[in-house]
Amino acid sequence: SAKEFFQSILETPSPSGYEQPVQDIVRSYVGDFADQITTDLHGNVIACCNPDAPLRVMFAGHADQIGLLVTYINDQGFIYTNTIGGWDPQQLIGQRMTIYTSDGPVPAVIARKPIHLLDQDERKQVVKTKDMWLDIGAKDKEEAAEAVHIGDPVTLELGYQEMRNGLANSPGMDDKTGLWVCMEALRRAKDRGLNVALYAVATVQEEIGLRGATTSAYGVNPQVGIAVDVTHATDCPTIDKNQEGDIKLGGGPVVYRGPNM
Repeated sequence: SAKEFFQSILETPSPSGYEQPVQDIVRSYVGDFADQITTDLHGNVIACCNPDAPLRVMFAGHADQIGLLVTYINDQGFIYTNTIGGWDPQQLIGQRMTIYTSDGPVPAVIARKPIHLLDQDERKQVVKTKDMWLDIGAKDKEEAAEAVHIGDPVTLELGYQEMRNGLANSPGMDDKTGLWVCMEALRRAKDRGLNVALYAVATVQEEIGLRGATTSAYGVNPQVGIAVDVTHATDCPTIDKNQEGDIKLGGGPVVYRGPNM
């Protein structure tokens, strides 16, 4: 079902540059209704209905999510990382994480110097990613290096959780919600009948520079393109609607207008 597809992509890791597991799910799902499915050299999955029509319309939603990348293992077996995409480091403190290795996922927790041991100056500073590390429970570097390798990608512990009033939360909703919308729009549009060639693209590497959207757009060469991504709701504390607009969660899609986007 559409909901099962949505939950499945959210529970599957896809840090930028490592999107293949999610793209496999996308290809399988659209295989039931798309007239044409291609995967370009960059890794974008391009599903199309009515491909012979002269007018090409492209929907794009990115498959990748922010993550981390293993860069160093110290003598005590603690693991250091660089970021994939843009993180608020404060959000990482104490989080359960998963490292994806060639032998399967390895659970970890991300840590920093405890607040009880920070001096007054340290407490005033925003934590930096270089001051945090991953702990997989290894006794030393040798044990950690047997399980984890330099270059392995990392995400928050994945999981889909439903809440009240038809809401849900999950890591990676940026932008697997948009990916889902694009693929569902393609399916439903085909059911209603199409007079254009409609392309729905699960793009790669958005979080590190909009890369897949650029390459796939050159490949499809659409006359009309619509990017579907997340935005910020303003019906919550601390957000200034005078600056950010009146955007309500559950209030429908937001259409962004501007001279250059």
